[in-house]
Amino acid sequence: MLDQILTFAMSNIQLITTGLIFAAVFLEFVHIGQTSRINRRLKRAGYWLQRYLNAVFREEAYEESGQPENELAEADIRTSGKTDTKERESVQLSAAKPVKSRQEEEMRVALAHKKQKKEEELLDTVLQEIFD
Repeated sequence: MLDQILTFAMSNIQLITTGLIFAAVFLEFVHIGQTSRINRRLKRAGYWLQRYLNAVFREEAYEESGQPENELAEADIRTSGKTDTKERESVQLSAAKPVKSRQEEEMRVALAHKKQKKEEELLDTVLQEIFD
């Protein structure tokens, strides 16, 4: 019985070798596809993580500096060589408008917290998708 299997395998060794090579090539293509898919997910996660960290550090810088938000925007415009006059005018107009009431300021703070919470949830979702 074993002799028959060995003689059959020896007579078809080229066919078996060819099949194994094709299987290895197919598995390598599958591996390349999986790797590229994982790399795309990691790239997206890195992008969202960078956005999140930029937002967090920007808020920390705002809190530590004690400058009003409008002054920070003006400082950003001064340092940025790519801005045009329309952006400068809009920042100057927004800086000229005083805060009308305490309620308006509270609404702005609430909106900022909602935005931050939404970004955190989005980051959590992206990270969860990556690591599942």
